[in-house]
Amino acid sequence: MLEALPVVLLIALVNWLVSLYLDRVSTAKYSWSIMLAAATLIYAQTLGTNGPVEVALVIMVVVWALRLAVFLLVRDRNQPEDRRYRMMRKRHSPNFGFKSFYLIFMSQAVLAWLLSSIFAIALKNATDTQMQWGIYHYAGVALWTFGLCFEGLADRQLYAFNRQVIKRSQTLSTGLWRYSRHPNYFGECCVWWAWFVFAIPSGDAAVLLAPLLMTLMLARVTGINLVEQDIVTRRPDYAFYQDSTSVLIPMPPPEPVIRELS
Repeated sequence: MLEALPVVLLIALVNWLVSLYLDRVSTAKYSWSIMLAAATLIYAQTLGTNGPVEVALVIMVVVWALRLAVFLLVRDRNQPEDRRYRMMRKRHSPNFGFKSFYLIFMSQAVLAWLLSSIFAIALKNATDTQMQWGIYHYAGVALWTFGLCFEGLADRQLYAFNRQVIKRSQTLSTGLWRYSRHPNYFGECCVWWAWFVFAIPSGDAAVLLAPLLMTLMLARVTGINLVEQDIVTRRPDYAFYQDSTSVLIPMPPPEPVIRELS
């Protein structure tokens, strides 16, 4: 992991310099998954992994990383800076651009490096023991596939909704968003827990750290709480949506979530 740390920090540094040039710190979102993929590729190269278990894990991480990075780039093209970052900019002014180096980019890099420990542990154990494919690997791949597709579909539905010129409502409450207020976060959680299932044969309890931390971040820190604090003040129909739709885990709504605003 120490070999991967300088590379992860370098990616964050380059991204920070780009953000200064563009005056747009939300570029941090685009390098998040790339840092995790880069760390995983370094672990694989260092360990000389070539077995089916190791190769499958590397492929899963790279595919997830590329999908997320490309989607965010396409979604945010020609859009203003993310509202959450604008709030941070206001809160930490003046000289927020320079403060963002440690507040956002370096802290994100350290977090990505710590979370990548699950891949380092799984790859090292699989390489050292020449691990054979087993039930946990089948289950991990199945859950990862479900989570990736679920997140991708949720992202696509929200992207299409936001591009509509005329909307019946300010809040998307159809498709996957009828059953969860944050189906994209649910899919992301599934992906991380899939990697935990895949890494269970390593026998190392440390592989629990990454999925637990990611779930906590999405549910309580930078994800749901932060997003909804902002949305509820801007969308008059969101309070009704909150009352009638599950927060994270998709569940049938107790009542119709589409309502005409008076």
